[in-house]
Amino acid sequence: SPHGGGCGGTGTKCGRWNPTNEQVKVLTDLFRSGLRTPSTDQIQKISSQLSFYGKIESKNVFYWFQNHKARERQKRRRVSVAEQNENCVQDKIISTQRKSVTVKA
Repeated sequence: SPHGGGCGGTGTKCGRWNPTNEQVKVLTDLFRSGLRTPSTDQIQKISSQLSFYGKIESKNVFYWFQNHKARERQKRRRVSVAEQNENCVQDKIISTQRKSVTVKA
């Protein structure tokens, strides 16, 4: 699966949890439907449903949601940082033009 972070296919060989495509799809659908911080009960239910597709623990579900939220925030932040950088560059250009004008006068 494309989501295996440098892992040899099976989740047993390495310590890292390697979700199956079905597990990722279900989690992504839940996230898209507006679930951001599932309760302990929800996490239990989700992980027991997902264990049908492969090895999974409730902490895997918990961390998946945490990581997904963080990634979504980073994406948003990257956009706003890019905008801010452009504004800074424009300000610098304007101020250097002003300076060159005052030097000539």
